[in-house]
Amino acid sequence: MDSRDHYLEQDEYLKQLALTAQQHPRRSRSRRLALTRLTQELLNSGRLCHPRPSQFPDRYQEIYEIAVQNLMLYICTNIDRYNPDKAPVMRWVNFLLEIRFFPEAVREVMGKKNQTIQPNWDGGNTSPSLSDLVRESIEEDSNGIFASKSIRGYPQANFKELFRRRIVEEESWEKISTDLGIKISTLSDFYQRCIKQFSVEIKNQIQG
Repeated sequence: MDSRDHYLEQDEYLKQLALTAQQHPRRSRSRRLALTRLTQELLNSGRLCHPRPSQFPDRYQEIYEIAVQNLMLYICTNIDRYNPDKAPVMRWVNFLLEIRFFPEAVREVMGKKNQTIQPNWDGGNTSPSLSDLVRESIEEDSNGIFASKSIRGYPQANFKELFRRRIVEEESWEKISTDLGIKISTLSDFYQRCIKQFSVEIKNQIQG
């Protein structure tokens, strides 16, 4: 069996475990068993993404372990949020890990509100890549919400523009700060709030 067939088979098994868990009442033994198998399968899959491993070399393992632990807890308590018609389980899980739980773990470990986390969003083994889908969604901004969210008094410092400059153009916060006349901490805090605020919207757009 080649790797593609293996991933397809694994994706189907993960989906069945998720659906089985959803079919049983909360706190039931059958639901707990399905969730235990699901989390074990995810942890042993070798397919969980590793966001930005070079960004926090001294604390990365600690950050990653906290992120994964919180992610698994979230899955166990929120499995009903998974929609099999929108994405495979692995893509859903990696999206959550990249956009929510890794950044939260960085803030927990590093203790710096202005710590910048570069979105990577790659779920691995997806075509096109998840990062490409996210980038396309934000740049297209079909309903204009990403461009409409800006730092008060600075309409040019909107989420869509900051995303373009940071992720697409790979500009530094220092350069953006100088160009816009806004403190780096203000830019970074705003950017991270937007990432969290728009996570559901972005997910719905790329899965929809």
